Amino acid sequence: MDTVELAYDEAGEGPVVVLLHGHPFNRSMWAPQLAGLRGSYRLVAPDLRGYGDSPVTKGIVTMRQLAADTEALLDRAGIGEAAVVGLSMGGLVAMELAIADPARWWALGLVATTAQPLTGTERADRLAKADLAERQGIRPLAKDMAAQLFGRNASAAVREQMMAMMLATSPFGAAAALRGRAGRPDYRPLLKELDISAFVCVGDEDRFSTAEVTSELTASLRRPRLVTLPGVGHLPNLEATARFNAELSGFLATALAGRGPAS
Repeated sequence: MDTVELAYDEAGEGPVVVLLHGHPFNRSMWAPQLAGLRGSYRLVAPDLRGYGDSPVTKGIVTMRQLAADTEALLDRAGIGEAAVVGLSMGGLVAMELAIADPARWWALGLVATTAQPLTGTERADRLAKADLAERQGIRPLAKDMAAQLFGRNASAAVREQMMAMMLATSPFGAAAALRGRAGRPDYRPLLKELDISAFVCVGDEDRFSTAEVTSELTASLRRPRLVTLPGVGHLPNLEATARFNAELSGFLATALAGRGPAS
């Protein structure tokens, strides 16, 4: 599979943790985690293909292609084992990575995401939004997302930051990934085959990753640790940074302790 070279930020030393952003965002959304966890971990936060400073591929880009780009990034950096944490679309990519090569990943973080496939209506909506982005630019998608992203505790600064981030996204990159997400598989039976420590984090005001969606996800994992943050929407790492960092750090430490000696 052809891959592209991803732009990325890196911070800290220690066990590697890869952070994968959602749609239509970029790697800068993980800045509070790079700052907060760098004392214990080597954090790698790429821009996925089509987003931020990474190359744009028009047409369709699947979640497997986004995963392959990430694998290639780690290979180039000489990183063998890592934990992977993905938010929303990034969670889909994280699942692709863990399913494809379970031995490479010592922990899995799934933030505000879902393992379920799309319904026919949802698939049609993704495809229509992709076409709209290519015709009219990213602004209509950004405005639609902004109306649904946040919980009641989100600050004005976070709201402004995310709107600016979305407006900076390539409409062609966003469209290609939307089409790729429209054809994603049902990850639930695939996750059930994995024996991996999993961190599941969601806000109780998330309009996308609802309680029902999250229940389906945790039921598909053998060793889930569920954290639900009150008053938080679709961006737990930004809306409740201190709590999120503490919960993620605690989970990672426990997952590392449970690994035993490296082979």
